[in-house]
Amino acid sequence: MKKSSLWVFTGILLLIIFALTIDIGEMWNTFEKANYLVLVPGILAYFLGVGFRTLRWQVLLSGIDKIKIQTLFPIVVIGYMANNILPFRLGELIRGYYLKNKTGVPTATALSTIFVERIMDGLALILILAGSSMSVPFNTIFSRLSQITQLDETFLLVIFTFPFAILFGLLVAIALNGPRSISIFRQLTSRLPRNWAHSINNLTEDVVEGLYSLKNWKITCKALLLSLPIWILEAVLFHSVLVSLRILPGDSDILHIFASAASITAITNIGASIPSMPGGIGLFEIIARETLMVIEPTSVSRSQAAAFAALTHLCLIVPVVLLGQLFLWAEGLSLRKLRHRI
Repeated sequence: MKKSSLWVFTGILLLIIFALTIDIGEMWNTFEKANYLVLVPGILAYFLGVGFRTLRWQVLLSGIDKIKIQTLFPIVVIGYMANNILPFRLGELIRGYYLKNKTGVPTATALSTIFVERIMDGLALILILAGSSMSVPFNTIFSRLSQITQLDETFLLVIFTFPFAILFGLLVAIALNGPRSISIFRQLTSRLPRNWAHSINNLTEDVVEGLYSLKNWKITCKALLLSLPIWILEAVLFHSVLVSLRILPGDSDILHIFASAASITAITNIGASIPSMPGGIGLFEIIARETLMVIEPTSVSRSQAAAFAALTHLCLIVPVVLLGQLFLWAEGLSLRKLRHRI
Protein backbone atom coordinates (compact mmCIF):
# COMPACT_ATOMS: atom_id res chain seq x y z
CA MET A 1 0.00 0.00 0.00
CA LYS A 2 2.85 2.38 0.82
CA LYS A 3 4.54 1.64 -2.52
CA SER A 4 1.23 2.20 -4.32
CA SER A 5 0.77 5.57 -2.62
CA LEU A 6 4.36 6.53 -3.44
CA TRP A 7 3.92 5.87 -7.17
CA VAL A 8 0.60 7.73 -7.29
CA PHE A 9 2.18 10.67 -5.44
CA THR A 10 5.08 10.63 -7.92
CA GLY A 11 2.69 10.72 -10.88
CA ILE A 12 0.73 13.63 -9.40
CA LEU A 13 3.98 15.45 -8.64
CA LEU A 14 5.12 15.02 -12.25
CA LEU A 15 1.82 16.46 -13.48
CA ILE A 16 2.24 19.46 -11.18
CA ILE A 17 5.80 20.00 -12.45
CA PHE A 18 4.50 19.63 -16.02
CA ALA A 19 1.89 22.37 -15.43
CA LEU A 20 4.14 24.74 -13.48
CA THR A 21 6.91 24.73 -16.11
CA ILE A 22 4.80 25.96 -19.03
CA ASP A 23 2.72 28.97 -20.04
CA ILE A 24 -0.86 27.66 -19.85
CA GLY A 25 -2.11 30.54 -22.02
CA GLU A 26 0.32 29.71 -24.83
CA MET A 27 -0.56 26.02 -24.54
CA TRP A 28 -4.26 26.86 -24.86
CA ASN A 29 -3.59 29.08 -27.90
CA THR A 30 -1.81 26.14 -29.50
CA PHE A 31 -4.92 24.00 -28.96
CA GLU A 32 -7.17 26.71 -30.44
CA LYS A 33 -5.13 26.84 -33.67
CA ALA A 34 -5.14 23.07 -34.17
CA ASN A 35 -6.84 21.22 -37.03
CA TYR A 36 -8.44 18.32 -35.18
CA LEU A 37 -9.65 16.54 -38.32
CA VAL A 38 -6.04 15.58 -38.96
CA LEU A 39 -6.18 13.43 -35.82
CA VAL A 40 -8.75 11.04 -37.31
CA PRO A 41 -6.31 9.13 -39.58
CA GLY A 42 -3.83 8.96 -36.69
CA ILE A 43 -6.39 7.47 -34.30
CA LEU A 44 -7.48 4.97 -36.97
CA ALA A 45 -3.83 4.03 -37.50
CA TYR A 46 -3.46 3.46 -33.76
CA PHE A 47 -6.45 1.09 -33.73
CA LEU A 48 -4.95 -0.74 -36.70
CA GLY A 49 -1.87 -1.10 -34.51
CA VAL A 50 -4.08 -2.62 -31.80
CA GLY A 51 -5.18 -5.11 -34.46
CA PHE A 52 -1.53 -6.00 -35.06
CA ARG A 53 -1.06 -6.37 -31.29
CA THR A 54 -3.92 -8.87 -31.30
CA LEU A 55 -2.40 -10.78 -34.21
CA ARG A 56 0.98 -10.90 -32.44
CA TRP A 57 -0.65 -12.23 -29.27
CA GLN A 58 -2.43 -14.87 -31.32
CA VAL A 59 0.96 -15.91 -32.74
CA LEU A 60 2.55 -16.13 -29.27
CA LEU A 61 -0.41 -18.16 -27.99
CA SER A 62 -0.43 -20.48 -31.03
CA GLY A 63 1.90 -22.96 -29.35
CA ILE A 64 -0.57 -23.23 -26.46
CA ASP A 65 -4.01 -22.90 -28.03
CA LYS A 66 -5.57 -21.85 -31.33
CA ILE A 67 -7.63 -18.76 -30.50
CA LYS A 68 -9.54 -16.65 -33.02
CA ILE A 69 -8.70 -12.99 -33.59
CA GLN A 70 -12.31 -11.98 -32.89
CA THR A 71 -12.00 -13.58 -29.46
CA LEU A 72 -8.68 -11.92 -28.62
CA PHE A 73 -9.33 -8.39 -29.93
CA PRO A 74 -11.88 -7.36 -27.25
CA ILE A 75 -9.64 -8.87 -24.56
CA VAL A 76 -6.67 -6.82 -25.79
CA VAL A 77 -8.73 -3.61 -25.92
CA ILE A 78 -10.16 -4.19 -22.42
CA GLY A 79 -6.63 -4.83 -21.13
CA TYR A 80 -5.34 -1.57 -22.58
CA MET A 81 -8.40 0.27 -21.28
CA ALA A 82 -7.65 -1.05 -17.79
CA ASN A 83 -3.99 0.00 -18.11
CA ASN A 84 -5.19 3.53 -18.82
CA ILE A 85 -7.56 3.60 -15.83
CA LEU A 86 -5.75 1.52 -13.20
CA PRO A 87 -2.19 2.03 -11.88
CA PHE A 88 0.78 -0.35 -12.18
CA ARG A 89 -0.35 -1.85 -15.52
CA LEU A 90 -3.02 -3.91 -13.79
CA GLY A 91 -4.62 -4.18 -17.22
CA GLU A 92 -2.12 -6.92 -18.02
CA LEU A 93 -3.43 -8.98 -15.11
CA ILE A 94 -7.03 -8.30 -16.17
CA ARG A 95 -6.18 -9.34 -19.73
CA GLY A 96 -4.69 -12.61 -18.50
CA TYR A 97 -7.64 -13.31 -16.20
CA TYR A 98 -10.19 -12.48 -18.91
CA LEU A 99 -8.42 -14.77 -21.39
CA LYS A 100 -8.64 -17.61 -18.87
CA ASN A 101 -12.40 -17.06 -18.51
CA LYS A 102 -12.86 -17.02 -22.29
CA THR A 103 -10.53 -19.84 -23.37
CA GLY A 104 -9.25 -21.70 -20.31
CA VAL A 105 -5.62 -20.66 -20.86
CA PRO A 106 -4.07 -20.29 -17.35
CA THR A 107 -3.64 -16.69 -16.23
CA ALA A 108 0.06 -17.21 -15.48
CA THR A 109 0.60 -18.61 -18.99
CA ALA A 110 -1.16 -15.60 -20.53
CA LEU A 111 0.89 -13.20 -18.39
CA SER A 112 4.04 -14.95 -19.55
CA THR A 113 3.16 -14.27 -23.20
CA ILE A 114 2.29 -10.66 -22.32
CA PHE A 115 5.71 -10.24 -20.72
CA VAL A 116 7.27 -11.53 -23.94
CA GLU A 117 5.23 -8.89 -25.79
CA ARG A 118 6.68 -6.12 -23.60
CA ILE A 119 10.24 -7.28 -24.34
CA MET A 120 9.52 -7.43 -28.07
CA ASP A 121 8.01 -3.94 -27.86
CA GLY A 122 11.27 -2.65 -26.36
CA LEU A 123 13.35 -4.28 -29.11
CA ALA A 124 11.06 -2.87 -31.82
CA LEU A 125 11.20 0.64 -30.33
CA ILE A 126 15.00 0.52 -30.23
CA LEU A 127 15.04 -0.50 -33.90
CA ILE A 128 12.62 2.32 -34.82
CA LEU A 129 14.75 4.81 -32.88
CA ALA A 130 17.85 3.64 -34.75
CA GLY A 131 16.02 3.96 -38.07
CA SER A 132 14.73 7.45 -37.34
CA SER A 133 18.26 8.57 -36.41
CA MET A 134 19.01 8.83 -40.14
CA SER A 135 16.82 11.95 -40.21
CA VAL A 136 16.81 13.05 -36.57
CA PRO A 137 20.03 13.96 -34.68
CA PHE A 138 20.25 10.83 -32.51
CA ASN A 139 23.47 11.96 -30.78
CA THR A 140 21.92 15.32 -29.98
CA ILE A 141 18.91 13.62 -28.39
CA PHE A 142 21.05 11.54 -26.04
CA SER A 143 23.35 14.45 -25.31
CA ARG A 144 20.37 16.60 -24.27
CA LEU A 145 18.80 13.76 -22.29
CA SER A 146 22.15 13.32 -20.56
CA GLN A 147 22.12 16.98 -19.53
CA ILE A 148 18.54 16.74 -18.24
CA THR A 149 19.03 13.50 -16.29
CA GLN A 150 22.66 14.15 -15.28
CA LEU A 151 23.52 10.65 -16.51
CA ASP A 152 26.37 9.68 -18.82
CA GLU A 153 25.36 9.27 -22.50
CA THR A 154 26.84 5.77 -22.71
CA PHE A 155 24.98 4.74 -19.56
CA LEU A 156 21.72 6.10 -21.01
CA LEU A 157 22.28 4.10 -24.19
CA VAL A 158 22.96 0.97 -22.15
CA ILE A 159 19.83 1.29 -20.00
CA PHE A 160 17.78 1.92 -23.14
CA THR A 161 18.97 -1.20 -24.96
CA PHE A 162 20.62 -3.88 -22.80
CA PRO A 163 17.73 -4.80 -20.47
CA PHE A 164 15.47 -5.77 -23.39
CA ALA A 165 18.16 -7.77 -25.16
CA ILE A 166 19.27 -9.56 -21.97
CA LEU A 167 15.72 -10.36 -20.86
CA PHE A 168 14.78 -11.63 -24.31
CA GLY A 169 17.83 -13.90 -24.37
CA LEU A 170 16.97 -15.18 -20.88
CA LEU A 171 13.38 -15.96 -21.87
CA VAL A 172 14.52 -17.85 -24.96
CA ALA A 173 16.98 -19.83 -22.82
CA ILE A 174 14.21 -20.76 -20.35
CA ALA A 175 11.93 -21.79 -23.22
CA LEU A 176 14.60 -23.97 -24.82
CA ASN A 177 15.34 -25.63 -21.48
CA GLY A 178 11.79 -25.81 -20.13
CA PRO A 179 11.97 -29.11 -18.19
CA ARG A 180 15.34 -28.20 -16.70
CA SER A 181 14.09 -24.74 -15.71
CA ILE A 182 11.09 -26.28 -13.96
CA SER A 183 13.37 -28.78 -12.23
CA ILE A 184 15.59 -25.98 -10.91
CA PHE A 185 12.56 -24.13 -9.52
CA ARG A 186 11.37 -27.33 -7.85
CA GLN A 187 14.72 -27.73 -6.15
CA LEU A 188 14.48 -24.13 -4.91
CA THR A 189 11.02 -24.75 -3.46
CA SER A 190 11.76 -28.21 -2.02
CA ARG A 191 12.30 -26.86 1.50
CA LEU A 192 9.10 -24.86 1.57
CA PRO A 193 5.89 -26.23 3.12
CA ARG A 194 4.31 -28.79 0.80
CA ASN A 195 1.23 -26.68 -0.03
CA TRP A 196 3.35 -23.63 -0.85
CA ALA A 197 5.79 -25.63 -2.93
CA HIS A 198 2.95 -27.28 -4.87
CA SER A 199 1.32 -23.93 -5.68
CA ILE A 200 4.61 -22.31 -6.72
CA ASN A 201 5.58 -25.30 -8.88
CA ASN A 202 2.22 -25.24 -10.66
CA LEU A 203 2.58 -21.51 -11.25
CA THR A 204 6.11 -22.01 -12.58
CA GLU A 205 4.91 -24.65 -15.03
CA ASP A 206 2.19 -22.30 -16.32
CA VAL A 207 4.71 -19.45 -16.74
CA VAL A 208 7.21 -21.64 -18.60
CA GLU A 209 4.42 -22.97 -20.81
CA GLY A 210 3.74 -19.40 -21.91
CA LEU A 211 7.31 -19.18 -23.19
CA TYR A 212 7.19 -22.35 -25.28
CA SER A 213 6.38 -20.40 -28.45
CA LEU A 214 9.93 -18.98 -28.25
CA LYS A 215 11.24 -22.49 -28.95
CA ASN A 216 9.89 -22.16 -32.49
CA TRP A 217 12.07 -19.71 -34.40
CA LYS A 218 9.36 -19.12 -37.03
CA ILE A 219 6.85 -18.06 -34.37
CA THR A 220 9.47 -15.91 -32.63
CA CYS A 221 10.51 -14.15 -35.85
CA LYS A 222 6.89 -13.61 -36.88
CA ALA A 223 6.04 -12.07 -33.49
CA LEU A 224 9.12 -9.83 -33.64
CA LEU A 225 8.26 -8.66 -37.16
CA LEU A 226 4.67 -7.92 -36.11
CA SER A 227 6.05 -5.66 -33.36
CA LEU A 228 7.34 -3.18 -35.95
CA PRO A 229 4.01 -2.15 -37.58
CA ILE A 230 2.50 -1.80 -34.09
CA TRP A 231 4.87 1.03 -33.23
CA ILE A 232 5.12 2.48 -36.73
CA LEU A 233 1.33 2.92 -36.67
CA GLU A 234 1.50 4.53 -33.24
CA ALA A 235 4.16 6.88 -34.65
CA VAL A 236 1.58 7.82 -37.31
CA LEU A 237 -0.65 9.05 -34.46
CA PHE A 238 2.24 11.09 -32.99
CA HIS A 239 2.85 12.46 -36.50
CA SER A 240 -0.82 13.42 -36.94
CA VAL A 241 -0.73 15.36 -33.65
CA LEU A 242 2.36 17.27 -34.75
CA VAL A 243 0.69 18.17 -38.04
CA SER A 244 -2.60 19.01 -36.32
CA LEU A 245 -1.03 21.49 -33.90
CA ARG A 246 0.99 23.24 -36.64
CA ILE A 247 3.91 23.85 -34.31
CA LEU A 248 6.69 22.82 -36.71
CA PRO A 249 8.01 25.20 -39.40
CA GLY A 250 5.84 25.32 -42.54
CA ASP A 251 8.70 24.12 -44.74
CA SER A 252 9.28 20.96 -42.68
CA ASP A 253 9.60 17.87 -44.85
CA ILE A 254 6.94 15.21 -44.18
CA LEU A 255 9.62 12.53 -43.79
CA HIS A 256 11.45 14.66 -41.24
CA ILE A 257 8.22 15.19 -39.29
CA PHE A 258 7.53 11.45 -39.29
CA ALA A 259 11.11 10.67 -38.24
CA SER A 260 10.71 13.13 -35.37
CA ALA A 261 7.39 11.52 -34.43
CA ALA A 262 8.97 8.05 -34.56
CA SER A 263 11.85 9.15 -32.31
CA ILE A 264 9.44 10.69 -29.79
CA THR A 265 7.28 7.54 -29.91
CA ALA A 266 10.25 5.32 -29.16
CA ILE A 267 11.82 7.40 -26.39
CA THR A 268 8.52 8.24 -24.68
CA ASN A 269 7.22 4.67 -24.65
CA ILE A 270 10.51 3.23 -23.40
CA GLY A 271 10.81 5.91 -20.74
CA ALA A 272 7.14 5.78 -19.69
CA SER A 273 7.05 1.98 -19.44
CA ILE A 274 7.69 2.19 -15.69
CA PRO A 275 4.50 1.08 -13.88
CA SER A 276 3.08 4.14 -12.12
CA MET A 277 -0.03 6.26 -12.58
CA PRO A 278 -2.82 4.97 -14.86
CA GLY A 279 -1.68 5.22 -18.47
CA GLY A 280 1.69 6.59 -17.33
CA ILE A 281 0.06 10.00 -16.79
CA GLY A 282 2.63 12.56 -15.76
CA LEU A 283 5.69 10.60 -16.82
CA PHE A 284 4.47 10.34 -20.44
CA GLU A 285 3.81 14.09 -20.69
CA ILE A 286 7.20 15.07 -19.28
CA ILE A 287 9.19 12.71 -21.52
CA ALA A 288 7.22 13.48 -24.70
CA ARG A 289 7.48 17.23 -24.12
CA GLU A 290 11.20 17.26 -23.42
CA THR A 291 12.00 14.89 -26.30
CA LEU A 292 10.18 17.13 -28.79
CA MET A 293 12.07 20.14 -27.48
CA VAL A 294 15.38 18.30 -27.91
CA ILE A 295 14.53 17.40 -31.51
CA GLU A 296 13.14 20.86 -32.38
CA PRO A 297 15.01 23.19 -29.99
CA THR A 298 14.66 26.36 -32.09
CA SER A 299 11.13 26.04 -33.47
CA VAL A 300 9.02 24.62 -30.62
CA SER A 301 8.51 26.26 -27.24
CA ARG A 302 8.03 24.25 -24.06
CA SER A 303 4.35 25.22 -23.93
CA GLN A 304 3.77 24.09 -27.53
CA ALA A 305 5.59 20.84 -26.78
CA ALA A 306 3.37 20.44 -23.72
CA ALA A 307 0.28 20.81 -25.92
CA PHE A 308 1.68 18.09 -28.19
CA ALA A 309 2.34 15.75 -25.26
CA ALA A 310 -1.08 16.28 -23.67
CA LEU A 311 -3.05 15.91 -26.91
CA THR A 312 -1.09 12.81 -27.96
CA HIS A 313 -1.76 11.15 -24.62
CA LEU A 314 -5.47 11.98 -24.84
CA CYS A 315 -5.62 10.39 -28.31
CA LEU A 316 -3.92 7.27 -26.97
CA ILE A 317 -6.15 6.96 -23.90
CA VAL A 318 -9.69 8.17 -24.65
CA PRO A 319 -10.59 6.15 -27.81
CA VAL A 320 -9.36 2.82 -26.43
CA VAL A 321 -11.10 3.45 -23.09
CA LEU A 322 -14.39 4.14 -24.88
CA LEU A 323 -14.10 1.04 -27.08
CA GLY A 324 -13.09 -1.10 -24.11
CA GLN A 325 -16.13 0.11 -22.19
CA LEU A 326 -18.38 -0.83 -25.13
CA PHE A 327 -16.91 -4.35 -25.14
CA LEU A 328 -17.52 -4.65 -21.41
CA TRP A 329 -21.12 -3.49 -21.73
CA ALA A 330 -21.65 -6.01 -24.53
CA GLU A 331 -20.51 -8.76 -22.13
CA GLY A 332 -22.60 -7.41 -19.25
CA LEU A 333 -19.41 -6.72 -17.29
CA SER A 334 -17.65 -3.77 -15.70
CA LEU A 335 -14.01 -3.10 -14.93
CA ARG A 336 -14.85 -3.12 -11.22
CA LYS A 337 -16.33 -6.62 -11.47
CA LEU A 338 -13.28 -7.92 -13.36
CA ARG A 339 -10.90 -6.34 -10.88
CA HIS A 340 -12.74 -7.84 -7.89
CA ARG A 341 -12.68 -11.33 -9.42
CA ILE A 342 -8.90 -11.40 -9.78
